[in-house]
Amino acid sequence: MDIQTVILGFLMTHNMTGYDIRQKFDMSFGFFSGLSFGSIYPALKKMEQNSLITTQFVVQEGAPNKKLCTITDKGREFFQESMRTPLPVDKYKNSFMARLFFFAHLAPDERREMAMAYMDSLEHTQEKLRESEPVIRKHADPFQVLCFESGLRFTEDLKKNIADVLEALEDPGV
Repeated sequence: MDIQTVILGFLMTHNMTGYDIRQKFDMSFGFFSGLSFGSIYPALKKMEQNSLITTQFVVQEGAPNKKLCTITDKGREFFQESMRTPLPVDKYKNSFMARLFFFAHLAPDERREMAMAYMDSLEHTQEKLRESEPVIRKHADPFQVLCFESGLRFTEDLKKNIADVLEALEDPGV
């Protein structure tokens, strides 16, 4: 799913600032989409130019002014059309797995170090997911909860796979 569709999906329920969108993105799509924070603000600018959203400056006392984004009718149509297009079969991309394929070219200590570092990053990701869990369960709709739960299982499965790799690396013949 492209960044514009993600942003429009967030705006379908209520108006948001770029900061709000970043926060929502971090708690939802940041773990599995491959999209980056850096793509949000350029997308908002392009979406406004294409009349998919409008923006309004809101003056606040005692706080910085904010730019509130609102989805337009054209934006709603674009979102609905994007949601209804057939889904392509995703190709799973994982940098660790690509490197694992060529582990024979690394020293045994390098292999283990790389696998351990990847396991640490997975554990950090899982920890962030768990920290978000109470908020998500309180505020998310049932489909968003399903997505979150899939993310938890996916991360757990990756950890199991890496644990298997680490175990195999203990074999002197590997």
